[in-house]
Amino acid sequence: MIFDVVKAEVERARIARHRRLVVVTGRDDKKLAEAAAEALRGYEAAGGGGEGLYMFQPEFADANRRMNYFRDAMSGTFLEVDFRPYKDTPKLLGTTYNFAVLDLVNDLKPNDVGRLGGVVRGGGLYVFLVPPLETWRGYVTKFQSTLLVPQFTPADLRHRLKERFWRSLYSHGGVVIYDADRGEVLKGSGIDVVEPYEPKRPEPPEKAVIPLKIYRLAATQDQVEVLKLFETLYNKPKRKQAIVVIADRGRGKSAALGLGLAGLGHKLRKAKARVQIVVSAMEYTNLETLLEFAVKGLEALGYKPGLEKEGGEIRAIKASGIFIDVVTPYMLLKRENADIVAIDEAAAVPLPVLYTVHKKFDRVVFASTIHGYEGAGRGFSIRFLKYLRESKDTDVHLYEMREPIRYGPGDPVERWLFDVFLLNAEPAKIEPEDLEYVKRKEVVYLKEEDVVKDEEAFRQFFGIYVQAHYRNEPDDLGMLLDAPHHTARALALPNGKIVVSVELAYEGGLDDLSIDQALRGLKLPGNIIPDRFLKYWRLPEFAKLRGWRIVRIATHPELQDMGLGTEMLKKVEEEARQLGLDYVGVGFGVYDKLLKFWVRNGYVPIHLSPERNPSSGEYSVLLVKPLNEKAEAYVKYANVEFRRRLVHSLMGPYSDLLPTEVRLLLEDWGWDIDGAPALSKNQLDRLVAYAFGPMTYENVTDAVYMLATQYFYSARTRRPTLPEVAERILISKVLQARPWKDAAEAAGIRRGDLMLVLREIVKVLLFYYYGGEFDVPLFVVGTVKGKD
Repeated sequence: MIFDVVKAEVERARIARHRRLVVVTGRDDKKLAEAAAEALRGYEAAGGGGEGLYMFQPEFADANRRMNYFRDAMSGTFLEVDFRPYKDTPKLLGTTYNFAVLDLVNDLKPNDVGRLGGVVRGGGLYVFLVPPLETWRGYVTKFQSTLLVPQFTPADLRHRLKERFWRSLYSHGGVVIYDADRGEVLKGSGIDVVEPYEPKRPEPPEKAVIPLKIYRLAATQDQVEVLKLFETLYNKPKRKQAIVVIADRGRGKSAALGLGLAGLGHKLRKAKARVQIVVSAMEYTNLETLLEFAVKGLEALGYKPGLEKEGGEIRAIKASGIFIDVVTPYMLLKRENADIVAIDEAAAVPLPVLYTVHKKFDRVVFASTIHGYEGAGRGFSIRFLKYLRESKDTDVHLYEMREPIRYGPGDPVERWLFDVFLLNAEPAKIEPEDLEYVKRKEVVYLKEEDVVKDEEAFRQFFGIYVQAHYRNEPDDLGMLLDAPHHTARALALPNGKIVVSVELAYEGGLDDLSIDQALRGLKLPGNIIPDRFLKYWRLPEFAKLRGWRIVRIATHPELQDMGLGTEMLKKVEEEARQLGLDYVGVGFGVYDKLLKFWVRNGYVPIHLSPERNPSSGEYSVLLVKPLNEKAEAYVKYANVEFRRRLVHSLMGPYSDLLPTEVRLLLEDWGWDIDGAPALSKNQLDRLVAYAFGPMTYENVTDAVYMLATQYFYSARTRRPTLPEVAERILISKVLQARPWKDAAEAAGIRRGDLMLVLREIVKVLLFYYYGGEFDVPLFVVGTVKGKD
């Protein structure tokens, strides 16, 4: 029966260049495997052929049985099957197959399904092996086992992802569900009529700057149009030029970027001896396709590009005067010169970094996926385009790629995939009356049941994340739905529109055994804040306290900077107190605007990672807001020790932190650091000679360092009031020991002014801390405030 159904479905799907999905369900392994093979025979009878995938989890005995049953049942067909473990899924991105069988019995890992959902070409077939829902609920899948933390058992896991998965299969067209145990079709595809579709042949322009050899590598007209945009970057611009390319997943965006950079590099190379191109993304894996097509383009133009690799990943391409360097966005900020800069998956890059890149370079390409597991959103184009268009010195060129490369538009499998994992989720549309609600702070606090059980509310909730600066993956959805320690909260307007989304993780309440293991160096899954209190500050009793860690918080992109984030924190903290929790904490990659928001809301820094994250290029910071006196005592101790450590680490691991970030991290909270170093008589004499006489800074660096340390050790009520720029100078020049030029740039002041102002700062500190120990000119007295 399934043979005939699949044959008819594939024949219809091929007319529109669409795919079909057949879900084979049952409890009997052999019947499942044989039904999958029978479905592929129907596909072959409809004219299908070529190579396909069979994905399974080889560590499970039953998965190996099904694989062997399937292999036996496929004998006699002309179809070729590539049997692969799911751990190979990332390697399959960018590959194309005619069909794919996904054994999901042992595991439903959203990222795997999301990635594999794009590898089958139009006219192809997906076959899923899935247990009946009532049986599946009794399983702990491999993905679910990764969601367990010490405080919970498998019985605490939820199975909402499986339920959502099954509901979506029944509600979407193009999906056939077949019961292998009973030999019965439970649901047809629901698609009886299709519109024929033939992809249009790309037409290169008659006159082009970029060589036609590059244009001929384009697979769609969309890619041709992107290449045309690249031509605007050829002439040295009188104004800044910014190209913005957005696309759904599978539209060939990254390939077009790679070809464009190769073609443009070739043309620029004819005009100058050396062409420097820099490409960047938050994760190197986001650049694989771009770099692959850059190499293809260069080879098509007759170059023999050399590749520099690190850990198997391309870090640079060199081709006779054309240099393409691969860097993280934070490394990009340190680059002095580049002819062309391209950032792929730019929506995952924090906006302040994008702003700086735009200011620093004249010819920049920003590209991002608007849907798909890469997790970017239209919010990137909305917010960032608004900024670019308001930049008076910038010409902005926007193009949205719409045509899929592997299959026809309107493909039902893509629609199902985007829907089940909320890849196409969008925030609510904001109307003028909504702004009035926000101005009046008329909001409703929603708990998890109000968010997750209402599909429209959940789509709005997740849509805010899709458009925020977070990198979203289908696994994030799975964790929120099934992890026992994760929960959702939201702020909604009175009309039900979600305006703030929050994901919380329960932490703490650990037993003595878990605490002892952590103190010995073992990891505490899911308990990031207790883990740092144990390993860095050696406070075992803190791990017995209970709290929430804010995993993600995001405000509707059209309603930011209107106080909604602060309002949400108040609601979360109020509920936490009602539940008897001891603290609320948060962790994120440091940048000053975000750090300022948390510090302003009373969240106290207690830990900073000793090195930058290799993917994001950011230092990770943890902050905690105590909700009672017991928690406050631990937080105070951790913060004081954290600040002591930071002050004396700024010359080392944190020498590249921005002074604005350091100032926020060194906020004193009214707590002194004990043991401020005192100056010796000789150090004091030299400081006076520097402040009021001819001695140079280089002769008193030790003494100025101790004086600055004394300042930052003191609570603000027991130190002189210095303007913000003075504190930035103390940080960049004295504590971080930057060269004069770098220190001035970091502090936001001219080099000559910095040298003068630093002497004045030393005078103020000398008078405040040691005024009775030496004679000081009277004019200094008037510059000091707050002296006890």
